[in-house]
Amino acid sequence: MALQQPAESDPVARLIVDVPLAHLDRPFDYLVPESLSAAARPGVRVRVRFAGRLVDGFVLDRRPVSDHEGRLAFVERVTSPEVVLSPDVARLARAVADHWGGVRSDVLRLAIPPRHARVEGDPGSGSPAPPTAPPPDGWAAYPTGPAYLTAVREGRSPRAVWTALPGEDWPVRLAEAAQACAAGGRGALLVVPDRRDLTRLSEALYAVMGRDGVAVLAADLGP
Repeated sequence: MALQQPAESDPVARLIVDVPLAHLDRPFDYLVPESLSAAARPGVRVRVRFAGRLVDGFVLDRRPVSDHEGRLAFVERVTSPEVVLSPDVARLARAVADHWGGVRSDVLRLAIPPRHARVEGDPGSGSPAPPTAPPPDGWAAYPTGPAYLTAVREGRSPRAVWTALPGEDWPVRLAEAAQACAAGGRGALLVVPDRRDLTRLSEALYAVMGRDGVAVLAADLGP
């Protein structure tokens, strides 16, 4: 069996290892073999040996040297090339664990969705093209409706209380407001009270913006 060689550039990976023990709630350093150097980027999932067992982990960062004086084990494999742990989420998980007396790996297990290999293998259609601004016709029945859409599209933060007129197709109007927000380079979060309203709203969003730019979340979705 050939000996593994550490990566030429930044051979040390600092990891969060999925071990739910409070006294082990800290980063650990591992060597990255040259064969995994390109894939072992910050934020990806990996598998490593910890106390003789194969466990999951996340790469926090890569560095040229370790401050650990002992021998470092090698990363066994990169589970997925997808970056799923951002620096902000890592810091937030640390803060949540510290505040509630928990373990960061437990927080991350709940914060980051489980891996779905089939979804990762689907190349998809790439990033959706930025939508165009919606026509103001639907909002013209409201005195300040077109001005509201313009303010949203221009990146301002207008505040409004909207009462739909009788017979109004409210899902389409909300979809147009979301489209105006997306046309300005921002995202929109629309919340409705029940599944029936969610179905109507999602259909309107698909019709106005297409499916690539819309994500629908409901209480009955599985992991």
